[in-house]
Amino acid sequence: MNKIKTIAITALVALSTIVCAQKKVINSNQLPANAQTFIKNNFAINQISSTIEEQENLFSKEYKVILNNGTEIEFDKSGNWEEVDGQKTAIPLKIVPRTIQNYVAKSFPNTQIVKIKKSLRKYEVEISNGLELEFNKKGQFTKIDD
Repeated sequence: MNKIKTIAITALVALSTIVCAQKKVINSNQLPANAQTFIKNNFAINQISSTIEEQENLFSKEYKVILNNGTEIEFDKSGNWEEVDGQKTAIPLKIVPRTIQNYVAKSFPNTQIVKIKKSLRKYEVEISNGLELEFNKKGQFTKIDD
């Protein structure tokens, strides 16, 4: 009987997560102020193609912005950037920590940073030759990700 209860509870939790996950198209002026400022300061020459608000559950909200050049930017609920993906095109270096810029320039000359993702503990960077590099929060190289 306990096994049936566990399965039923697990199914209900999974179902509620699926039901709560919602994506909707919004106007770019509905983005948090931090996100609007980030786009204005770093992608002024690109127009916004679409803006999506994603609500995973009652407490988690994220935003995804797609620019007319294909660049995708993901923001957390407060409008802080989490990922910038240039879709194989170089991203603005001013959003990349200087230590990471220096490492890539020295170790992989003639490449460009085309994607960066940050989390609480690390940065993940993809360069134009297809390699994915990991750095700690201080921007120090840790490994090449397979």
